[in-house]
Amino acid sequence: MSKTNLKLVIAMARGYNNAFGKIEKNVKSFGLTLSEFGVLEFLYHKGDQPIQEIAKKILVTSGTITYVINKLIEKNFVERKQCTNDKRIFYIHLTKKGERKIAEIFPDHEKFLDDLFKGLAEGEKNLLIAKLKKLSKM
Repeated sequence: MSKTNLKLVIAMARGYNNAFGKIEKNVKSFGLTLSEFGVLEFLYHKGDQPIQEIAKKILVTSGTITYVINKLIEKNFVERKQCTNDKRIFYIHLTKKGERKIAEIFPDHEKFLDDLFKGLAEGEKNLLIAKLKKLSKM
């Protein structure tokens, strides 16, 4: 392994840990885990979704997504609804309480992200996005 590759791995790990440590702390201030927030945010922007699609988009396993969904059901933020056409598929739906919660906290989260990444110019952010997408396809 070249020293550049090693430095790249270390830089990515440190960047990830730094950013997500701060993001997790911010999300916890809303009384949610990162996974719970991810589910609420995804449903808020994309509408009702099958459990499998949620797991794929927020990058968690099927076992983990079931646990997270159950926690959100306990908090009355989401409901599980069986598909009328295929009884094997369940859709997750935001309740009124869940919709109010994410609508209330999402603008604060966006502001937090603006502050977190204020040291990067828009061009730098777009370049970084493109490079990370390229990396994810390797």
